[in-house]
Amino acid sequence: MSLRDQGFKFCISPDKQQGRWLHPTEFKVLHSGWTDVTEWPTERLVAYLMPEPQQQELFAA
Repeated sequence: MSLRDQGFKFCISPDKQQGRWLHPTEFKVLHSGWTDVTEWPTERLVAYLMPEPQQQELFAA
């Protein structure tokens, strides 16, 4: 049985430097500022962790 099957959530810290499986109670009490990405598709997670530079349109030809 996986952690996900046991109700754990995979969460990313606010500074996007840490990711870990958290028990729902631990998530609510100790890590409420973290983002639950358990159900996110890969594309959304990559865009969240590595956003495109905001100035990209300045260099577009």
